[in-house]
Amino acid sequence: MDDIFPAEALIGAERRLAAAVLALDVDALDRMLHPQFVSVRPDGRSLDRSEEIRELTTGRLVVTELAPEETLATVNGRAGITRRTLTAAGEWLGTPFHARVLCTRTWVQVPGGWLVLLSRVGPAPDEPELDPKCGVRLTARC
Repeated sequence: MDDIFPAEALIGAERRLAAAVLALDVDALDRMLHPQFVSVRPDGRSLDRSEEIRELTTGRLVVTELAPEETLATVNGRAGITRRTLTAAGEWLGTPFHARVLCTRTWVQVPGGWLVLLSRVGPAPDEPELDPKCGVRLTARC
């Protein structure tokens, strides 16, 4: 096991996932998404692992910016949750978007690192966030 705090390793996985999305790195996405991965999109659609990768690689969804404001990570055993508020920009079916979003992900730890099991993206709340009950919180540039 890593000698760093588990939540910090999970935040590192969250960063690598964002980098893979921005770079359209199919190999990295393939390695980071659990075989039973489910993505719940802002419009309520649920996508499986192959559908999620296809959305990005076919150009239906083009992400050009993922600027984090705050990331909260909590680890319990081999399960982890990240909650990330960020600004996202790009195009969806050729229509530009720019939005402040909240990404909540459930991760599972495997021998090679962390895999995303569930991802939900939706509008970020306008009200101030609550202090975490446990875990690690990073603000700005996380």
